[in-house]
Amino acid sequence: MKHIFTTYRYAIIVLSSLLVLSCTLQTNKRHYIIGVSQCSEDSWRTKLKAELEQSTYFHDGIDLRIMSADDDVQMQKQQIHELIAQGIDLLIVSPQQTHSLSDAIKEATEKGVPVIMFDRKSDVKDYTAFMGADNFAIGEMMGEYAASQLGGIGNIIEIAGEHGSSPAMERHRGFNEAISRYPGLKIIGYAEGDWKQNSGDEAMSKILSGMHGTDIAIDCIFGGNDRMALGARSALERYSQSHPGALRRMPSSVIYLGVDALPTPGGGIEKVQQGLLTASAIYPTHGNELMDLAVAILQGEPFEKNTGMETSIVTSANAKVLLMQYKEIITQDEYIKKMQTRVDSIMKELDTERTLLFFIVLVVVIVCVSLVGTVRTIKIKHRLNEHLKQKNHELELQKETAERQRDELEEQRDKLIEATMHNQQNKEQDDEMLYDDEKADFRQQNEFIQKFNRAVDDNMSNSDLSVEDIGDIMLLSRVQLYRRVKAMTGKSPVEIIRERRLKRANLLLADTSLSVSEIAYRVGFASPSYFTKCYKDFFGHSPKGT
Repeated sequence: MKHIFTTYRYAIIVLSSLLVLSCTLQTNKRHYIIGVSQCSEDSWRTKLKAELEQSTYFHDGIDLRIMSADDDVQMQKQQIHELIAQGIDLLIVSPQQTHSLSDAIKEATEKGVPVIMFDRKSDVKDYTAFMGADNFAIGEMMGEYAASQLGGIGNIIEIAGEHGSSPAMERHRGFNEAISRYPGLKIIGYAEGDWKQNSGDEAMSKILSGMHGTDIAIDCIFGGNDRMALGARSALERYSQSHPGALRRMPSSVIYLGVDALPTPGGGIEKVQQGLLTASAIYPTHGNELMDLAVAILQGEPFEKNTGMETSIVTSANAKVLLMQYKEIITQDEYIKKMQTRVDSIMKELDTERTLLFFIVLVVVIVCVSLVGTVRTIKIKHRLNEHLKQKNHELELQKETAERQRDELEEQRDKLIEATMHNQQNKEQDDEMLYDDEKADFRQQNEFIQKFNRAVDDNMSNSDLSVEDIGDIMLLSRVQLYRRVKAMTGKSPVEIIRERRLKRANLLLADTSLSVSEIAYRVGFASPSYFTKCYKDFFGHSPKGT
């Protein structure tokens, strides 16, 4: 027997080792968790999110967790804390404002989490890498474009981005640097928005409310992004309708400049093609390059601390071509997604087949080892079962004997009570008095016997229930209980307890789902065989199934 178990053990150890080795070979690449903290939720960041998710197709073992604060600084702080608590290996963050997230970013760097600042900057200098376009150069480029379109002469209104954000400040400085080179250009209105279209509308409305006269000259509007430029156009068109003749130049002839030039439906490039924007500066997302940078940092590969993203101007001359190129890219992306899904499916099938094959081999080996000791094990099991049956039989006989002796002892104690009465005459007199008293109780529905019966029924499943236990419940000594029960029923308490148990058992036998043994235990018999004997003595036949 020992030899068989030893063989089993060695076989299982060897096969388990092979399984672990197989799994190790399949998972030799490390798993990384990359957290992304987005300051807001807009079309530009939606495109970035899609690119990041697509780029995971080309990097195995990347768990991407993206959170968006929806322009809420406190929420972004909390989300960064949550990402760090989740055990991220690298953090990509676009801060809402330059100074707002210093503590949260420092927490990540102090815990050894590499930090990539993307799109926006922070006053924290201890970051791992920065990736983004040159917002100062974008502002300067749009200023030069405005000058060229206006011939160096004209009035400009600027709707800048959110106060305190690095793109807004840098684009503003770059634009004004370019305008300052042309004395004929003047910025006659300035306001700030929060990057959303309605904020551009509100900012432009505020500027217009401060202008008076009937010859307001507005030649160009520069928005910190496309959405605010479009909002400013809406406000100017409303003002023209409500103040006829107030504007020197009609809204349709004003130059509208923005930033982002998203190729997605409803984005800046489409608005340029439709003529709603005159021009827009491309602010690329480059989510795939951002993921490449993150993976290089995680794997200890060389990387540039500052990575710039090239930009260009979209005008009506190239908008159509750019949109066509984007549609082609989308088509290719969809094809790549399908290919990736197919590859994932094939790899899963291969993994399943490999695992199945291994377990088939494992089962075959185990079966072969099992066959060697099957006969021997069956014989040993048979001997053990016979031995166990013998022990169970002996135990059942002991329980039956103990239960029968207990009942006999109870009956002897009752007989002793009768034998030790002071004298038969007194006993008869007392019995007669008790009997007379109990006749009155019978006329009152025999409350005493009912209480006795309830005490028996409530404790029926207790195989150790004794007459003394019933007496304690009824606040009587065993002698008092015996005399009263005997006088009223002609039977001893022991006899009544046994009869009530057997009658309850007879009712339970109607339930075919219960075995005789289960019924015996329920009515307080410790030994099913003794129960069968008592049942047969009382009812004249055996209970079912015996």
